Amino acid sequence: MKFIAQIILIAILAYLLDLFLPWYSIAIAAFAVSVFFQSRSNFFAGFLGVGILWFAAVWMINGSSSSGLAARVAGILTVNSDVVLMLVTALIGALVAGCAAVAGASLRKEKRRY
Repeated sequence: MKFIAQIILIAILAYLLDLFLPWYSIAIAAFAVSVFFQSRSNFFAGFLGVGILWFAAVWMINGSSSSGLAARVAGILTVNSDVVLMLVTALIGALVAGCAAVAGASLRKEKRRY
């Protein structure tokens, strides 16, 4: 249950920070939540929280625009599929958040030692 709560909090905080700050604010969200949550799977919580959030955001943006920008960018990058481009985008955000979550958990462990 704590794992699911951590995923949800990371996703909500990342969404709120992403409204006002640059894209890498997702790392701040994952880091901050992982400092306060004691879990064995911090990387996966950050990975899933931001990965699902970013994939849903890219999916909605691509669906609401009629320009076909994702398909054109996928063609330029020789991916040939806008869905693959969306998955790669979500993967990049998920990896950044996962690493930040591990860093936050490591800081919590170091604070506890002293």
